[in-house]
Amino acid sequence: MKGYEILEKTLDTLDLSPVFGNPGTTEIPMLRGIRKYYLTLHDSIALGMADGYSQYNNTASIVNLHSLPGLGNAMSFLNTAKWNRSPVVVTAGQQDTRHIVYDPILSGDLMHTVSGIVKYSYEIKNPADIPVAFRRAKAIAMTPPRGPVFISVPMDMMDYDAENISYRDTKINTGYNDPDAIKEIVERINKSKHPALVFGYEIDVYNAYEEAEKFAEKLGVEVYSEPLASRGTFNTENIRYAGDLLPASTLMNLKFLNNDLIIFIGGDITFYPYLPSLPFPGKDVIFIGTDISHKTGDSYMVNPKVFLRDAVKLVKNKGDFTRPKDYMYPNRVARQRLSMGVDYVLFNAKKLFSDYTIVDEAISSSENVRATFGYGYRKYFTAKSGQLGWATAASLGIGINNQKTLVIIGDGAFMYTVQGLWTAKRYNIPVKFLVLNNGGYNILKSFSKSYFPEMERREYFQLDLDIEAVSRGFGVETRTADKDLSDLQWLHEGNYPKVLVVNTEKTVEKMFL
Repeated sequence: MKGYEILEKTLDTLDLSPVFGNPGTTEIPMLRGIRKYYLTLHDSIALGMADGYSQYNNTASIVNLHSLPGLGNAMSFLNTAKWNRSPVVVTAGQQDTRHIVYDPILSGDLMHTVSGIVKYSYEIKNPADIPVAFRRAKAIAMTPPRGPVFISVPMDMMDYDAENISYRDTKINTGYNDPDAIKEIVERINKSKHPALVFGYEIDVYNAYEEAEKFAEKLGVEVYSEPLASRGTFNTENIRYAGDLLPASTLMNLKFLNNDLIIFIGGDITFYPYLPSLPFPGKDVIFIGTDISHKTGDSYMVNPKVFLRDAVKLVKNKGDFTRPKDYMYPNRVARQRLSMGVDYVLFNAKKLFSDYTIVDEAISSSENVRATFGYGYRKYFTAKSGQLGWATAASLGIGINNQKTLVIIGDGAFMYTVQGLWTAKRYNIPVKFLVLNNGGYNILKSFSKSYFPEMERREYFQLDLDIEAVSRGFGVETRTADKDLSDLQWLHEGNYPKVLVVNTEKTVEKMFL
């Protein structure tokens, strides 16, 4: 059996399909047996699609990149897959080993290139390696904390023969339980005077929303979301929900002034920008989950869903926190009508898209997006790494199996991977794009306003984009919204990709200290 035939059967056995990619000559030998393939116009978009696909479907996905040039094109997306804990099996063609000693073009040290980003990497040395290497790759990618892996496939390996090959899938147990640890944690909670809860992205991974709400209700204390969560963490409509933590140590410390115990469940801390304050001085801090960085506090490796299910029976009530109603929100929305402020736009968008999955790359308005649409199971995704260009690509991977997908994205971010519209159109992936056009990189202007005021008005922070013309160039229906936002109804209609541009207020808010 030839190498490419072994690869075909291996991917079928491991249920690694479809393949996302942008092939080159080094990939043609390995693609001969691949039947379901999504073509993108840039390698990076292929990796982003695989990232979104794996997160939404809670499974490993596979992407095929074009040797070292294609891998280089996709490196920022590979880094985001690492930050997002996305189990993506990344493959790339390598030059024919029979002349690689001469350093031919389209060759390179692929293993060194991905070092430090992927959880596992291997270059095929023999076609008999294929089932073992890919099985290991999938298993390691899916083992918590999940993340990308890499396999290099030299061209000539696809035409060599191998026999007596064994094929079988892999199964990963993630139901980690530790009754002694749960008992110990409960004792610490019950002895505390005023604990606080912080839920993280693993609540969405393990679909532990119901368990999280029951636990929060039993304790009766304030609930926060981990800073810059890559996906949903808690039902934001719950009266115990106190909001998202901002990724600055000083601001987090202010939130927890009155708490003696801070309990992170399925999440972690993330910092940006630098502030001199140490996190949580004088506080007792616990981290519970299957993805723990051990940056501070005490760590317990327990599946969050299992912990919440078992611990709720044992914890005592510690308060009766109720989120205060934001009476000023309707007023803010109304005041922004004439200026087309972001809160006004999102308020109206939610009326039609409340049951959609939101893929967020609004950046300077991301806090508004999170607050308006809230969290729910598989209802919110963003790039934990801070990368631009991810949302368009990831939404296509999500949209393959979810016909209700809305991308909320800034004008600058939209242009990073606008070629993704071609893929959306070609495969009729019904993703809707709401482009918030503020005419520039507002997140950079805001950062400059706080720390480097002389930079805020630099000409390279200003944009003047004809987004309608660009989008239509890829064959996607596009409009620019009128003042009453009636075009939101047009965006909502139809089961095919569309783009709606909204020219929003250009005021630069001060989002940093």
